[in-house]
Amino acid sequence: MPRIKINREKLDKLSPEDALPLIIRLRKWILGKRKPDGFTRWVFTINLIAWFLLMVWNLLSYMAIQMSDFIKEHKNFSVNAIIRKHGRELGFIEDNGESFLQALTQFYFINIFLWFFILLGLVMMYRKLKIYPLILLGSLMLHFVIMLLMLGLQYFIESVSYFDKLLYGLLVISVVIHSTLMNHEQIDKKKYSYPEEQDAEQNT
Repeated sequence: MPRIKINREKLDKLSPEDALPLIIRLRKWILGKRKPDGFTRWVFTINLIAWFLLMVWNLLSYMAIQMSDFIKEHKNFSVNAIIRKHGRELGFIEDNGESFLQALTQFYFINIFLWFFILLGLVMMYRKLKIYPLILLGSLMLHFVIMLLMLGLQYFIESVSYFDKLLYGLLVISVVIHSTLMNHEQIDKKKYSYPEEQDAEQNT
């Protein structure tokens, strides 16, 4: 098998700054070359922080359930037992809370993909694409529908923290406001550009 020759001198000269052009190109490919207006950047940043907090909490919760046996072995307490107990408090008493544990695990797993689509919607927001509210709010609505169907309304009332509810509200309200203003902006652009296009056609 032929050996691949590695130029150690070039590797030694590599610095973190050498990765910057690649990062910049990747950023432009994802977010686009044009920087949006200040309000869009502000809304995007706030929503990205909210998305990150909710996504990380979902991912950590899912990992905690998957590593329940490992945690029980090393920390002497059962994550699954705590979840089953909470399930019984929410009314999942038929099988001692086991159905709640399974439903919660599936809910967290499905949400990994839903939060990816919400992130896609945020990227579309930054690029000011008309379709972004449909992707973002649609994924968020699906998130709540699955939550209510699998875990029930009582779960949202009692188990979702006030901080998480605040983040949800921030996402929804800011997207509605931003998309409304963006639509008005695009309508105004069409209104004021149309006479100019007519004049140009007449002059030609």
